[in-house]
Amino acid sequence: MSVRRLVRVGGTTPGLMLTTGVALVLISLLAGLLAVLAVGERADAAKAVATGSEPLGVKTQEIYRALADADATAAAGLLEGGVESADVRQRYQQAIETASRTLVQAASAGASGKVAEQLTVIGVQLPEYARLVERARAETRQGNTVGAAYLRSASKNVMRAKILPAATALHEMAEKRLSGDHRDATSTPWVPLSLLLISAASFGGALWFFARRTHRRVNIGLAVAGLATLVSIGWLWVGTESSRTDLDRSRSDGWGPVETLAQARFLTLQAHGDESLTLVMRGSDNGQYQNDFNDVWGRLVGVPARDGHPAVVGMLARAEQVTSSDPTTLAKVRAAQAAARDWEKAHKDVVDLYGDGKFEQAVALVTKADGASRVAFTRIDEALHAAVAEDQKDFEDSVRAGRQGLDNLDIGLGVLALIAAAATVDGVRREVGRYNRP
Repeated sequence: MSVRRLVRVGGTTPGLMLTTGVALVLISLLAGLLAVLAVGERADAAKAVATGSEPLGVKTQEIYRALADADATAAAGLLEGGVESADVRQRYQQAIETASRTLVQAASAGASGKVAEQLTVIGVQLPEYARLVERARAETRQGNTVGAAYLRSASKNVMRAKILPAATALHEMAEKRLSGDHRDATSTPWVPLSLLLISAASFGGALWFFARRTHRRVNIGLAVAGLATLVSIGWLWVGTESSRTDLDRSRSDGWGPVETLAQARFLTLQAHGDESLTLVMRGSDNGQYQNDFNDVWGRLVGVPARDGHPAVVGMLARAEQVTSSDPTTLAKVRAAQAAARDWEKAHKDVVDLYGDGKFEQAVALVTKADGASRVAFTRIDEALHAAVAEDQKDFEDSVRAGRQGLDNLDIGLGVLALIAAAATVDGVRREVGRYNRP
């Protein structure tokens, strides 16, 4: 074959075509590889949300709730003379068992570092708390007033000073981990998208270059490769954006409201404990638990602006705000608010009766099954429990949808990258073959 044959048609050579083809193949394969890796990373992060950080967050919430419930129920039980009713005793035992079981589950999940440290604190202190509560009950059954001192030591020195702070730290670490996994799962894959755009532009430039040099309108192979790259761009963008929308909804309509509702429930349990301990102490605490109740109640239902101090938005009001778009959960929150108003009235009656020396009547409002304070507390606790369960389900549904948005996306992008590379090879081979034809 003559030299003139190789350099004809505007100076284009098979060597230049081959170089262009190799560059296009490398770009398309690299873009495809980065896209596959990016999707895989986001899929792994979404899986971590569903099977790792979110369950850990639920467990830490459950640990705190069970511990706070045990503390509140122990105080209520002591008001019944240390021989509490069957339902109160059962609730206390169930709370302790739930906390212990959940601690074991969290520890067996491979907890390490600071998480393991806080689990150890709770695991060591919980038996001590239970021991002091049982000693308080035993002393109270025998008519010894020292029982109140044992309960105060259990609640103040062990539960509130050591166990609940450790549970709070645990939950904060779980929330931080969940936020990190969510951020990784919803980040936009800018690098592979950019490289895919460069690849698409390169195919467009190559089509123009080949058409101008060979005087043929289109190279089928390069056109197919360019089309495959454009499909990859669209699929990657739509797939990741769809997944991000669902995962963002899991935060806004699921985990976010769950956090607020759980905090409201924790405050409710703490208020119930403070109310009971106020009566248990019979004034020996110098009004500490009543002050604690007032502080917790202000955080639960809010405090109006007064004496130059700004208003405090209560957790129940915040719960109403974050669930406003969900009629089912909102109805439960409003039921809790109604119960809180009834509880506020009942607690005032408890305080008035206690102040008038009518101790037994005050205790009855807190401990009896039909006591106004106990009924109102039960209503608000059950309403918040149902609301948490509802939004927890919304969270899980949204995370599941977010994971499904990434299903098979990495495989599809990998196949498209191979198609683009193969089509490029075929298109360039055909052009080079025409030059080498005798």
